[in-house]
Amino acid sequence: MGYTCDMRTPVVALGLVLAIGALTPAAAQTTGLSTPNPQTPVFVVRPNPSGPFVVVPPGTFGSRETIPFTDEPHALNNPHPMLPNAGLGYAVRQIWMPPQPVTMQVYVPTPEGVPARYQTMFAQVPGFYATETPTGVWLPERWVLDRVNVGLYQWRVAPMQFVPNGSQ
Repeated sequence: MGYTCDMRTPVVALGLVLAIGALTPAAAQTTGLSTPNPQTPVFVVRPNPSGPFVVVPPGTFGSRETIPFTDEPHALNNPHPMLPNAGLGYAVRQIWMPPQPVTMQVYVPTPEGVPARYQTMFAQVPGFYATETPTGVWLPERWVLDRVNVGLYQWRVAPMQFVPNGSQ
């Protein structure tokens, strides 16, 4: 029975350390983060007619409450792209686009006075997954091979794009 008094202090200390460790990350997440879709109306001003809206604290001179279903920041204005009300439809399936072999005629430097030569080289454009929706296909960022000039090719990252399927 004598060891319980000696063990009580480390057990209480360990419990406090665990409680502080569990609550600290939760408290840290509430500061400094903004919400992309505010859950309550926010107050905005537009400094110039063609400029963007600026979210300001309530009571700021010239500000007013946001209006849903306009271009103002509001929770109902910008749904996630994969939600049915986003206008692009929901994700139906992922389609694997296999790697594509490419044959290139590449310029080979020659000494002056010797006719230009071209050599056949092969490359493979990496495959990727495309996301099919009811209204079209989302193509992710992917590597493509561009023909810059005769005999010159360059790799680049193509941006993500939506290709409508023409059904609407």
